[in-house]
Amino acid sequence: MLPAVSRPRFVVCEDGSEYIVRFRRFLGDAFEFVAANDLAAAEGAAATAHGLLFDLDFRRTPPERLVDERGAIVVAPDEGTRRRLVESQGIFILRALRARGVRLPAMLFADLDDAAQAAFLERTLAPLVVAPSSMGLREIGAWLAGGPTPGGAT
Repeated sequence: MLPAVSRPRFVVCEDGSEYIVRFRRFLGDAFEFVAANDLAAAEGAAATAHGLLFDLDFRRTPPERLVDERGAIVVAPDEGTRRRLVESQGIFILRALRARGVRLPAMLFADLDDAAQAAFLERTLAPLVVAPSSMGLREIGAWLAGGPTPGGAT
């Protein structure tokens, strides 16, 4: 009997389950996907992961689990602040992970109108790829198969 071959593991950080369900369904034969819905879960799951996958917007996240630009949990004092936090939560979680030494390759699913903003994020949160919604599962799967290993080595 052949030994079990482990599949590369990726943390899917989102406030729902749309990405993880889709990835498990279409890419699950080759990769393992672990759900994380906030910074604490993402940090815990990153220890055994090959890479990180982020949604940008976290509208369904309870206010007491949102983090700000520094990675601190902040209960928004008003609707404008809450909107700002939820609309960039994926970036804030990745930024906090980078500040805590997590250097795994990451992909952020975001349609950014400004190419300079995407380039800035990719440079300052490297290794990072900002993936527009036009990126298909075949392209995502190819990126996942690119060889990232636990701990961020490629």
